[in-house]
Amino acid sequence: MTPEGGPSQVSAEAGPPSRQPLWELREISKSFPGVQALDRVSIALHSGQIHALVGENGSGKSTLAKVLTGAHQPDSGEIRFGGALVTLPHPTAARARGVAAIYQEFSLVPTLSVAENICLGHLPSMGPALLVDWTRMRQHARNVLEQLGIRINVETPVQALSVAEQQLVEIAKAISADSQLLIMDEPTTALALDETQRLHDLIRRLARRGGAILYISHRLHEIMGLADRVTVLKDGRVVATRASRDMDLNTVVRLMVGADIAEHYPKEHHTTDRAVLEVRDLKTDWGVDAGSFTLFSGEVL
Repeated sequence: MTPEGGPSQVSAEAGPPSRQPLWELREISKSFPGVQALDRVSIALHSGQIHALVGENGSGKSTLAKVLTGAHQPDSGEIRFGGALVTLPHPTAARARGVAAIYQEFSLVPTLSVAENICLGHLPSMGPALLVDWTRMRQHARNVLEQLGIRINVETPVQALSVAEQQLVEIAKAISADSQLLIMDEPTTALALDETQRLHDLIRRLARRGGAILYISHRLHEIMGLADRVTVLKDGRVVATRASRDMDLNTVVRLMVGADIAEHYPKEHHTTDRAVLEVRDLKTDWGVDAGSFTLFSGEVL
């Protein structure tokens, strides 16, 4: 919903996901010169559900996301929204149907304020000259942030925020545009552990409110504790879609690479008793205090 109407109101608890998918891709194929990026891929995304998409580099994850955002056109297959057949000829068409994507590279304007970034593309106006209504813009941004439980001053320039805070502003920007499907492509790459936990808490709240989340990540331990369902891609094909409770980390890795994790990454020990570096009570002007450690030959410390 645009700022003129304020943020959309959604219930705090959406209950279990509906049986009718919000978005569904059926037998989607997409090729580039010399590469079959997607080969008859099918996936269903439900409201109120966090759906993880995993696979090795080159498995087709980003291509699938770009089909959903209208950035790529499939060679064959169907895209359905609420059960109805649709086409997404460009990203604007996808955004009009409530699709928003958050990538590793932020789409924020560093020199603009938090409020300006959140409302960018649908700034509230007033009068015949269509001047920006700054008061309504800031209030709308505050409402969106409050709805998501985010505490950031809306007048702060984005360039003054931490990476984690900028990630939250990206999500608020997507929600401000009344997005029903949020695609997150490696959202925690630059985040610390506590920042990742805060982001995951927010993602869970969005799902409880009825949003559909497509979560793409290489951090498999995150997936197992966050997602409701997991789809594994390998060489552009879906090899499995299961409830996360029915999978463990070893199962996911085996589906991704075609071998057990112990076989794919065999543990070898080369550590010796010969110390090659010893540090005792190291202290620096930039915060290290009484740091001590020993590095042994053949060891990864």
